[in-house]
Amino acid sequence: MVALACPPSDTPTFVQNLDRASHVYVFRLMSLEVADGEPWHSTLSGRITVVRTLKGGMPMASGVTYSIGCCNPQLSVGHYYLAAVANDAAMLELVPGDQSVIIVSDDFETKGGAGKTGAIEPVQDHLAGQPLPADFPDGYRLEATVSCPTPPPPR
Repeated sequence: MVALACPPSDTPTFVQNLDRASHVYVFRLMSLEVADGEPWHSTLSGRITVVRTLKGGMPMASGVTYSIGCCNPQLSVGHYYLAAVANDAAMLELVPGDQSVIIVSDDFETKGGAGKTGAIEPVQDHLAGQPLPADFPDGYRLEATVSCPTPPPPR
């Protein structure tokens, strides 16, 4: 029997990534395609557009790459994501269990637009020195961004 642990125990949480980040920004995933064509373990590559910068200068990021599989990121074209990264690279490279990116589409699609709901306002407040809500980011944001299996129920 194989046990799956997701994310890996040494993977930083989103809040840890946020606290270490030199760049925090919102991007929209504009396109996504299979980069290598390998069955079951394909690498996806996509084009992103940075729509808002919360920390650091305007990021160089114009693309994202990650692999398909257990505990790997799952991003959807057209959605908005908040990235908290320690470096400013042209390609945002996500790894299994990566919690440097969370979905924030609700900030842009409901209640009048950017910053009015969801995650951006608490992150801005945190970057200004305020504590984050205890449950931040909530389960929805993590589950919508990282593909992790649901653990079996206890026996």
